[in-house]
Amino acid sequence: MLKIKDSIKDLIENNSFFQFGIYYKLLNLTRVAKFTKPHIQARTKKGVTENAILMCLSRIQGETKRKIKDSDFKIENLTIHSNLCTMTFYKTKLIHEKINKIYSKIMLNGNFMTISEGTNETTIIFEDKFLTDIKKSTNEKPKYIKEKISSLCIKFNSKYLSTPGLLYLILQQIALQNINIIELSSTETEIILYLETKDIKNAFDTIYNKFINPKNTY
Repeated sequence: MLKIKDSIKDLIENNSFFQFGIYYKLLNLTRVAKFTKPHIQARTKKGVTENAILMCLSRIQGETKRKIKDSDFKIENLTIHSNLCTMTFYKTKLIHEKINKIYSKIMLNGNFMTISEGTNETTIIFEDKFLTDIKKSTNEKPKYIKEKISSLCIKFNSKYLSTPGLLYLILQQIALQNINIIELSSTETEIILYLETKDIKNAFDTIYNKFINPKNTY
């Protein structure tokens, strides 16, 4: 049986929304106490008053520390690649062979294309000027296709590779702007977000002002 404070701390530490709101003091703790009361009662296996939860929340808010401080993370560079398109196919040996041939042809001329394979699907992202040629070359209806997308490449120092929660810290900023991420990929020191072109400037400005702008006072 958990104590009230331990139960609340466990709830906060395992919920990124609560952790963010408590740390930045964005939440009305009275409303949080009312909302979480059923959860706390279930965890503690006893009746709990909202006032008791509120008192614990107030103490916890003063003790809460972010696992990663925004000011501790710096981005080295941001780059945008526009006029892209993405297509997803069911993964088969035939489509794999066709895509590899397309990839070799496109990359030979210094153009952009990337391939991502899962257990059952293969996704390609490429410059939209090749859309017609790729449709003809694959001769297969894609499971999914999306035009008018752009990529935002976030470059960071390798010293952050062992930092827990790094990806969440970046994606949180995009989510707060209500921007949909169509695809995501990464290398050792790069995270690449594929977004609708209409959202790319907002995403760029958000990440830049948060992690690069020296006047940032968040």
